[in-house]
Amino acid sequence: MKHVSICFSLLLLVTSVGGLSAAEAASKPNIIVIYADDMGYGDCEIYNPGITIPTPNINQLAKEGLRFTDAHSAHATCTGSRYGLLTGICPVRTGVSNTINKYGPAIDDDEVTLAEFLKDQGYITKMVGKWHLGFDIPEGGSENTQAGTLTGGPLDRGFDYFLGNEAGVGSLGIKGREKVSSKGDAKERNRELCDDVIRIIKEHAAGDQNKPLFLYYALHEPHTPQIPEEEFHGKSGAKAYGDYIVQLDHWIGRVVNALKETGLEKNTLVVFASDNGASKRNMSTCPGHTANGVLSGHKASPYEGGHRVPLIMKWPGRIPASTVSAALVNHTDFFATFAELLNVDLCEKYPGSAQDSYSFLPVLEDPSAQHDRPGMVVLKSYRREMWKLIADDHRGKVEDVDMVALYNLEKDLPEKTNLIETNPDTARLLFAEYKEFLVARTLKAGTVKSQGRKQYREE
Repeated sequence: MKHVSICFSLLLLVTSVGGLSAAEAASKPNIIVIYADDMGYGDCEIYNPGITIPTPNINQLAKEGLRFTDAHSAHATCTGSRYGLLTGICPVRTGVSNTINKYGPAIDDDEVTLAEFLKDQGYITKMVGKWHLGFDIPEGGSENTQAGTLTGGPLDRGFDYFLGNEAGVGSLGIKGREKVSSKGDAKERNRELCDDVIRIIKEHAAGDQNKPLFLYYALHEPHTPQIPEEEFHGKSGAKAYGDYIVQLDHWIGRVVNALKETGLEKNTLVVFASDNGASKRNMSTCPGHTANGVLSGHKASPYEGGHRVPLIMKWPGRIPASTVSAALVNHTDFFATFAELLNVDLCEKYPGSAQDSYSFLPVLEDPSAQHDRPGMVVLKSYRREMWKLIADDHRGKVEDVDMVALYNLEKDLPEKTNLIETNPDTARLLFAEYKEFLVARTLKAGTVKSQGRKQYREE
């Protein structure tokens, strides 16, 4: 089913939008990906009813679209997840983790990104927010001695435009390839970024729209530091962490309302997700709030709380509203899904790219459709159907199946009962598949110019 080429029925629509031909208008929607930072499965009401954090805009997005209950980030930390999202490659395959961006771009020059792919399909490609995938490091320098002009970042990975930060809200501000200063303090940075997203949407709507828009909006919230603006103080029952989520929800409302007000909503696919689960530190700041819901684990953990995250997709008239899907999907799968939507054969046009991307387009058309995704590796875990194998493998060196844990997520979502002793055959089968994936990895040597040596990317 990898890179499947079943044609989506909407390609046959005969409407015309913004001067595009009928076929182009139907097959090339605007695409907006809104990516939260460290937002857990239980951090919004629609996934965790009864919490004290109000998230009316996320709730409304789910009411108007499709909510996934078994969606996963590509990794359980920031850099790996963003790498997987933009390349369609599992970061374990190439060894991309949260530290690799210190040594240069996490995405190599020869790796095709989602932005490059969509640009090839005629899209305007823009990014606002957190990059966290590294930049080129000057010879003999370090991540703190980058030249005034930054290369290897968004503009060299398929985006026409970038305004945001290298990492957190208080980190290096960047516009295009140049370092910039925020207009105010770090607390005001998030509003600046949302204002820019609204500007992009309005300017696109006011233009001739001969090209569709791909906009990647990578929020900073609710990652530390939690610095909500004054108007959001005390709006939740989960201290600054909860207030920061209320602020995040506000930005989402502004984006969705801008699409409605400009008329772009009708032909725009909106994707909302998080890069990984809530962090252990954030969870400790607001006792009583279940940031990851019933899930065990947290950010950087192979348990479900580390990478099972909210995912809501909305496209009026195309994706059925107020629907829910239990299909197993990974953020690496966006690449193949968008390719099938645009009727592009990735294997033919981009051989070797998006190796871990599997289209779930039929689920968007019919949320009840069966979706049999192949085995999925996230951090130190392997998932196939309802079975989940956890191998705390210390860099892939587990040699014995007895060193792993096995869970049936259909019956035990919190991963409380290890079934390895009662299901040894299943454990051995999954363990063999997991090890096969590790053996087939293509770990690449990255030049660590700041240290004058080679460092292998390893999980």
